Amino acid sequence: MSGSVFKTLLIDGLCKNGDVIAALELFEEMPSHGVVPDLYTYNTVIHRQGDTHNGLRLIDKMVAKGFVPNVYTYNILIHNLCSHGNMHSASSMFEEMNKKGVDPDVTTYNTLILGSFGVGDPHKAFQLYKELLDRGLQANLSTYNTLIHGCCKEGSFSRASEFLEEMIARGVMPNVATYTCLIHGLSAVCEWSNAIEIFRKMVSRGISPDVVNFNALIDSLGKHGLISEAEKLVGLMEERGEKPDVVTFNSLLYGYVLEGRLDEATVLLDTMTQKCIEPDQYSYNTLINGFCKSGRINDALQMVEKMMNRGVKPDDAFFDIFANALSNCDNPDEVKHIISKMGGGRSHLEETNDSE
Repeated sequence: MSGSVFKTLLIDGLCKNGDVIAALELFEEMPSHGVVPDLYTYNTVIHRQGDTHNGLRLIDKMVAKGFVPNVYTYNILIHNLCSHGNMHSASSMFEEMNKKGVDPDVTTYNTLILGSFGVGDPHKAFQLYKELLDRGLQANLSTYNTLIHGCCKEGSFSRASEFLEEMIARGVMPNVATYTCLIHGLSAVCEWSNAIEIFRKMVSRGISPDVVNFNALIDSLGKHGLISEAEKLVGLMEERGEKPDVVTFNSLLYGYVLEGRLDEATVLLDTMTQKCIEPDQYSYNTLINGFCKSGRINDALQMVEKMMNRGVKPDDAFFDIFANALSNCDNPDEVKHIISKMGGGRSHLEETNDSE
């Protein structure tokens, strides 16, 4: 291993460990130790130190030493500029590399597309994608995932779906992240049929959804009262060998409570513990809030007792629920008695009640 390669590896290691100053000092000392930095060394330092101004200074230095910046050098600088939202300078750097005969690669375009979406300029992102294809470059998974994610953030789901079909037609197979983005986006705007259709396409194409994918859709369905659809997905989830977790059950609990099916929600809570899934504070808050809003204060208090016995500590949301319940409670003293067992909650509740 040459001295230059060895020093470069040391510099890279120091930067990865966060000691950029020591890495730069080692870089500056290389000539005094008879080791001449090469293009790989310069690119490593430019990449790891992460500062565009210093990066430009290092480029001037490497050019003065006779080295010519390559596509990797420019990609590093363009990435730094885009990550800081400085798309004007990033575009200028892109123009410079073209003028100097350094051909951009798919990474260059992917970075600029991501940066364009980041500053709210989808039109520029689409232009860059077209230019990428016109240059004869092959758009990859990262390209399409960036485009689809950007379209979903902009609310342009039809365009996102078009990119999904286009990537498949061009031989680029979508992954779990591709579909997850579309499912999340469609669910957020209540386009359930389309979200479920995308989910089914993912499964039919042999891409196995994980618990995160299932939970994303189940949660959205539960929060919008489509509990029967959510239950079907839980069934499919178990059929495919994915184990529902506390997030899955919390989504179902919310859906049951939303529909006023409090007794079924209580049974579901017990099912969680039977499956060795510990209900968390959100689980209990959901049920307690449902009971309080339905005027079933005694059932709410029983749920509080169960929560305490399971060692789950109340949070601010819990105390807010009971603060609101006090004004509608026939026996506020009983509520206060239960809450008094929880220390700091008493003053919060009494202050709220006194202010009414």
